[in-house]
Amino acid sequence: MTFYLKYRPQTIDDLNIVSVRETLKKIVDSGSIPHALLFSGVRGTGKTSTARIIAKVINCEDKAKPCGKCESCLSISNGTNIDVIEMDAASNRGIDDIRSLKDAVKLTPAKSKAKVYIIDEAHMLTLEASNALLKTLEEPPLHVYFILATTNSEKLIETIKSRTTEVIFTKATSEEIKESLERIIKSEKIKIKLEDLEKIIKQAKGSFRDAVKLLETYSKDNSIFENNNFFDLGEFTVNLIKKDREKSFEILKKAVSSGISIDYIVDNILENLQQLLVSSTEKGKVVVPLIEEILKQQEFAKYSPIDELPLQIAISKWCES
Repeated sequence: MTFYLKYRPQTIDDLNIVSVRETLKKIVDSGSIPHALLFSGVRGTGKTSTARIIAKVINCEDKAKPCGKCESCLSISNGTNIDVIEMDAASNRGIDDIRSLKDAVKLTPAKSKAKVYIIDEAHMLTLEASNALLKTLEEPPLHVYFILATTNSEKLIETIKSRTTEVIFTKATSEEIKESLERIIKSEKIKIKLEDLEKIIKQAKGSFRDAVKLLETYSKDNSIFENNNFFDLGEFTVNLIKKDREKSFEILKKAVSSGISIDYIVDNILENLQQLLVSSTEKGKVVVPLIEEILKQQEFAKYSPIDELPLQIAISKWCES
């Protein structure tokens, strides 16, 4: 099992983003959990994991919620609870999908106290589907809870947002990521230099998921940062400008296999290209189509089942132009 799955938070106290942890504690302690929650924020900050924790709180059979030991808690952690339904709106975004959901919510839970629908990437729903979902959100059955997760809450229709209680997942601070990683380091008995830990935190750019992936890569090969061969941005940019498709793909493959996130790679490429753009050199003019192609392809990143595919397409089109 990967570190990310092995060390996924199981209780509200396990959550590392302080603002999220405190907000959800207040909601749970109030004794009245809203029937529609909206978790919004950047990728890799634990929105789906947190949604499962709330599902456990709602359905826990013990007074200590969630206890993590009862049948309900264990089945939700294992992904086998039939009353906790996860739906990916990126691939189930149409009106027919929401109509099926509306029919299903009328049915009472099979085993649990309540049915919990976790709708990931909720902003991907079509307008028709969003309006159909709105009607259910306005008058949800008492035995049903909705948790919408999104990386782009501004794309949700305002009427849906107004029917939910929003919890914002900001990028994790360096200290929050460090705290999370140190627990894994201690548990796995990983030997790591302080400067390497700081490099991992910096590379993760506020994403717990990316930080944990990088740490796992490091645990298998602690030389990944040596000689700057972890991800040589300068070399990558040079080969892109030269339109060396084969070499660019080789460097990209190495970076991805090492655990570096595509978001990190794209952000740094664009920062590098921007520096060339604002310079007075001839290269500044040359890179404009490359910047445009990368930005264009990143619009499709949410649809792609493979994280690096949009960037690979951008590189191919640039090198062929």
